[in-house]
Amino acid sequence: MSSGDVVIIGAIRRGRLRAVAPPVAPARRPLAARAVLRTGALSFGALVVLGLSRLVHGSLVSHATGPQAYGVIGSLIGITYVAGLFVPAGLASAMAKFVAHNRGRADPAAAEAVHLLLRRICDASAVVLGVLSAVAARLLFPVSLADAVAVGLLAAAFCAYSVDKAAFYGFDRVARYSRLEVAGSGLAILATVVVIVAGWTVYLLPLALGYAVVVAGARLTRLPDTPRGGAPLPPVPAAHRREVLAFAGLAALGAGSAAGLLQGLPLLASAFAAGPDVGYLVTSVTLVSPLYLLPRVLGLALFPAMSHAQGEGDATAVRRSTDLSMRGTVVVLAAPLAAALPLAQPLLRLYGGDAFVAGAPELRFMLVATYVSVLATGPVNALSSGSLRDSLRPVGYAVAGCVAGLLLAAPLGRAYGGAGVAVAYLAAMLVTTGGPVASAWRRWHMPWTGTLVRGTLVVAAAAALAVAGDTVDVAGPARLVTQLAAALVAGGLAVIVFAQDGRLLLTRMDEGNA
Repeated sequence: MSSGDVVIIGAIRRGRLRAVAPPVAPARRPLAARAVLRTGALSFGALVVLGLSRLVHGSLVSHATGPQAYGVIGSLIGITYVAGLFVPAGLASAMAKFVAHNRGRADPAAAEAVHLLLRRICDASAVVLGVLSAVAARLLFPVSLADAVAVGLLAAAFCAYSVDKAAFYGFDRVARYSRLEVAGSGLAILATVVVIVAGWTVYLLPLALGYAVVVAGARLTRLPDTPRGGAPLPPVPAAHRREVLAFAGLAALGAGSAAGLLQGLPLLASAFAAGPDVGYLVTSVTLVSPLYLLPRVLGLALFPAMSHAQGEGDATAVRRSTDLSMRGTVVVLAAPLAAALPLAQPLLRLYGGDAFVAGAPELRFMLVATYVSVLATGPVNALSSGSLRDSLRPVGYAVAGCVAGLLLAAPLGRAYGGAGVAVAYLAAMLVTTGGPVASAWRRWHMPWTGTLVRGTLVVAAAAALAVAGDTVDVAGPARLVTQLAAALVAGGLAVIVFAQDGRLLLTRMDEGNA
């Protein structure tokens, strides 16, 4: 008996049957280019606001404190994000995958049952992770009790936020999520200003408030497709529950190994580098965050859609979207990355002041590492949306990359400070990204050779221009003009190199809309 039959029988027993078929989600082609672009556009707007709010928060706090104190604050934020990227990240991935997968199978009751199961686990884990994060802050850093409480609240809010946001995407309520994200980000900026003006030190509370807006909105919104007042939902079958929880565990391990390593860089730097270097690395991590907007948008749009397609058995759509997203990421991010490398010093001066300019090497290594890390967005989503065995591949490579980064962080950090830790992260991302890309390349015979070669050449040329710009013996405005010129040349070179790739991608997307 299906879950739809349960709904019908329950209605018959109550004497108010009004339909002869269970509620079914509207049929749609979720991986059509136009549908992905619509979801991506909404996500992009929300994530731009989120990214800008985090940059504004970091800039305000860094100006109010200085490199060394900002390093401690960044490390406290790192604790909350590392905690939030294990269990919550796994639950969020499972939420997006299995809600969308069950909706693709036209089983909205099963989708709602999975939603309730994962949300209950999320609520319990948020409390536990909040307490553990507060205790870790007190043990690792000389912070007050109020600051430790702020760390715990941020960890708990981020945990619930991650899972509730995934529910919005699984149920295709992206517009609602976008409005809440804008409201939460605006509140976070306003609260940051209040904290600084008042002379308080609870710099993490504004971030927690921003996440709490999305959580509150999710709990007050009717997300599932099933009508209110229907028959009680049947429990998730044991076999399906095991599949959901096993995937959540794998996703938690993969996210904790990959994204957790990024957020844990300040902690590594504080262990192996000097005080100012920690601040440089925290600043670099914050400044590269906007480059994650495009892959995050792709991931938020593609993963539920790919899971929906997997439920429908549409393997061709999954392959096509994997190809377009992979090449699109390489092409679109090439010019911003190339232009940013020569501008490392001006960006650091603008963000935190003259005291941060010495962190240019850290920022450049982090920019390259970020570019490498986002290339696998399409392949990782394609593999993770499939069988449990396919999901093991990106997780295994993420764990291997994390181990490589941790092993390299100690010797490189002691020898080269924050720049050494950034190089260790770059090595980790080469392993984490290379594995899923190679797996998808072999499985679907992807035409990626030329695109990747051109991307490598663009990065190398931009790095050379950045180093050359630093060695020019000029000062003051003349140095800034030199760096701007190098950035224009590097960005223009990337546009020229990838012009043909861009035209081909647009053609392929138009074919998908036809």
